[in-house]
Amino acid sequence: MMNPAHPLPPARRPLPRLLPRPWRHRQRGAGAAEFVIVAPALLALTLAMLQTGLAFHARSIVNYASFEAARAGSIANAGLASMRLAFARAMTPYYGGGRNLAELADAFAAAQLDLAAALRIEIVSPTRESFDDYHSLAAARRLQTTARVIPSAQPGVLGCPADRANCNADPASNRSGQTLADANLLKLRVTWGLPPAKQVPLAGRFFTWALRMLDPDDDDAFRRGLVEAGRIPMVSQVTLRMQSDAIENEAMRPRTAGSATPPAADSTPLPGCTPTAPLCTPEPATADTAPEAPDPTGEDGTPAGDGSGSDGEPGPGTDSGDETEDAEDAEDAEDAEDAEDAEEEPEC
Repeated sequence: MMNPAHPLPPARRPLPRLLPRPWRHRQRGAGAAEFVIVAPALLALTLAMLQTGLAFHARSIVNYASFEAARAGSIANAGLASMRLAFARAMTPYYGGGRNLAELADAFAAAQLDLAAALRIEIVSPTRESFDDYHSLAAARRLQTTARVIPSAQPGVLGCPADRANCNADPASNRSGQTLADANLLKLRVTWGLPPAKQVPLAGRFFTWALRMLDPDDDDAFRRGLVEAGRIPMVSQVTLRMQSDAIENEAMRPRTAGSATPPAADSTPLPGCTPTAPLCTPEPATADTAPEAPDPTGEDGTPAGDGSGSDGEPGPGTDSGDETEDAEDAEDAEDAEDAEDAEEEPEC
């Protein structure tokens, strides 16, 4: 029963609607419209981020493969075939890898097949001008080749090959702008194209389209061909010291293709030969560089050291015999005083 002392609260009145019913009907579907606008942009951004990550992953593998190619070239006379083989071997994991010899062989074959048209290795150094300055006929005979050869024995000590001692080793005036040590640096520029099969759908095509739009007049035919084939070009450079004699081949570029420029006119000259170098020997004096001995007789046949003229008087600019004796006596007196002072000093 109802307690009269506690009556029921009055019924709550409904709150008025903030917006009329027709306006609420117009708000339906706004989320779908926003999703249609934002979703494509968000999807494109996500795909581009994935493609960028895959490109950086491929770039790290290409850098490692380029280093392996340079190592192979440094011990194989800068041979292009050896460097391409080493690059393909290092790229085998990227093309599938394997858990046994058969799978590894298949991946290596796939890498070689794809790299045949998608890989270019350029030898930036030594240049063809380097062979003009430092080629050695003796090294070519030793390697039994008709191509020009740059020797690699002690390039930091020898300024020129042993059989070409008179070569122009000054970078400021020779054709290569290099020393013999510089010519023994193997610098590679490797260009490789990321295949379409390794690209994110839509994002990879957008990348290649952007490359065509940004550089429509690319003068590099190989790089332009990679873009036209749907590949994303990647360039890697590596430098190593030659461990064998470099043999000239078709992959070597001329100096105008990006090699080092000669030093400026006001630059610091190269250091000379140090006495501690094992093959450093002083240059012998020649007849042209040896100082001329003074003529013991004057023009008139008299001794040049007597200091007298034709009449026996002291010539101009010469000291008489008395003045010479006085100077010697003064020096002897000073030496005697110094000796006495040294004897008087107490010992510590």
